Amino acid sequence: MRQTATDISGKYRTLIRKVVWGILLTGVVASLMTFLPLSYYISQSQDRTGLAYASAQAMSVQKQLQHYQSIAKQFASRTQIRKALIAYTAGEIDSAQVKQETRVRITDAAAFIPNLVVGIRMTNTGEVIAQYSGPARNSFATELSFDPQQLRPYGLHYVTLADNLFISAAAPIADDNNRTIGIDILLFGPTEIIDILRELNTFGNGTNFRLVNSRERLYIEFDQTSNQLKQREFGTNENFYIAAYGNAPFVYRDTSKEDTRLHYFIPFQDSAWGLVVIHAQANLFEALFTEFVSIALVIFLTVAIGTWLLHKYSQPIIRAQLTQHRLLHESNRKLKLANTVFERAQEAIVITDKALVILRANKAFAQLFDVEVDKVKSTCLLTFIDDNRMTDDIQRQVRRHIQKNDSWQGEVWYKKPSGDVFPALQTITPVRNNHDDALQLIHIFNDISAEKHDQERMQQLALTDTLTHLPNRFAVLQHLDDAIKRTHQSNQSCALLFFDLDFFKPVNDSYGHDVGDALLQAIGPRVRECLRSSDIVGRLGGDEFVILIETIQQRSDIEKIASDVIEALQKPFRVGTLTLQIGASMGVALYPEHADTPKQLLKIADAAMYQAKESGRNQYHFAE
Repeated sequence: MRQTATDISGKYRTLIRKVVWGILLTGVVASLMTFLPLSYYISQSQDRTGLAYASAQAMSVQKQLQHYQSIAKQFASRTQIRKALIAYTAGEIDSAQVKQETRVRITDAAAFIPNLVVGIRMTNTGEVIAQYSGPARNSFATELSFDPQQLRPYGLHYVTLADNLFISAAAPIADDNNRTIGIDILLFGPTEIIDILRELNTFGNGTNFRLVNSRERLYIEFDQTSNQLKQREFGTNENFYIAAYGNAPFVYRDTSKEDTRLHYFIPFQDSAWGLVVIHAQANLFEALFTEFVSIALVIFLTVAIGTWLLHKYSQPIIRAQLTQHRLLHESNRKLKLANTVFERAQEAIVITDKALVILRANKAFAQLFDVEVDKVKSTCLLTFIDDNRMTDDIQRQVRRHIQKNDSWQGEVWYKKPSGDVFPALQTITPVRNNHDDALQLIHIFNDISAEKHDQERMQQLALTDTLTHLPNRFAVLQHLDDAIKRTHQSNQSCALLFFDLDFFKPVNDSYGHDVGDALLQAIGPRVRECLRSSDIVGRLGGDEFVILIETIQQRSDIEKIASDVIEALQKPFRVGTLTLQIGASMGVALYPEHADTPKQLLKIADAAMYQAKESGRNQYHFAE
């Protein structure tokens, strides 16, 4: 009996030990499976949230810096004072006049830039034309003395004067031939940049903000105690900035000191500058590990209350997770501050769903289309498209390009509610979910009407004779090539009439080139009176002209036009007080009878014209 009791007692103790070890092992495994993934998730959430905060700050800072650069470009492009500098550069006015003209006008303009401290306008030789103070100059009690030559004449930079850091924005001043004749340099106070860093700071007072230039090995540090920006150079222990700084935002953990410090790197687009946010990382793993050990020890000491203790110590983790969720929700509210970047953008920005229904538009869009922002919501963006230029086929091509390349950029013609149409350079970028499905589309576009007008004007100048304003040789060959293609498709023929003015050289020699030029300018209007509206008259050079005629029904039609033109040119021309008498000899070549290329047709018509001259002038001759 005693042996049996001993065996039972031993088995019971063995069972108890197994149960205790089983519960302890289960508790340890359960604790590890709970706390390790949770610590990893919280750590990753901290990285993503911190990177999002830092990105919003960097975007706001870069937009403000781009705003300063835009103001400098606006100063440099002001028409009246730019013309004064052009006149001074050309020697048309003296130094006193250009300085007087520039200072009055540019000082008036500077009064409307709140954060402007000092502005300087210089020639490209370094001569100071105007130096003026902005509204922010009174904010600095000390005298700001500096040599304009120490300022950089290009881009955005930082300069320290009298222990104060200023932002320098420079823009070139160009003459009508796009040659640089001067430079506008504006110094802005750091107030707005400091306000952005301070107002968007969600990391705490122990956070360090740095505007880093890895190319020049320096950075601008924001001192939260004094609310000032200070320029520093890289120390020997900060070389990692150069090696680690890239083109995409990322997080770097520095464990070289007693505590782990997180470095959020946010590079600026198209710039050597970037924002670095540095703050100490909360040691979440050690806190969670302490909780785990405490629970494991309690389970090891007593099985009876082990489950209760596990439940008890699990609750703080759950509450901490709920608290973290609330903090993330609050963080999203603060991230709405980044909305100022969207609203202050100079480009028109629209966010649509994948069906192109407008979800949100900024003020620049409303100003561009002369509409109210609230009234365009839930409106399809296609209602603003010029249907004559945006076909269904083009829309399908755009969608395929976005699907393949994840973005699209090109020219789109839009129509305002008033009916006015204009071209825009548009960029479309999709916003995708975790399954790579496009949920929304971001459209950014600028009005390029002025650029299109300049392009068309330059193209027109390239195709027009400067004296007579008729199509020049290049344009004639282009029209002739198009006519040959159309004629070939319709199985018809076209004619090229090449004529040269008779007795034009004596007019030039007797009365001078001015009279000769005036006579050449009168040829086009006189000839057009004998042609149809679809016919083209052009000047090849000198006193040589051509006429292009399409859709010929019969040869007699060409003969009548040629006779009418020669007869019209024999009539007297009135140039000032002079009455001039000339004539014309004409050669005629037909497509496809005589040639099948523009240059061959022109060459044959030219040869036929010389045959007409040799036959007695003032007549036409068909090529053989």
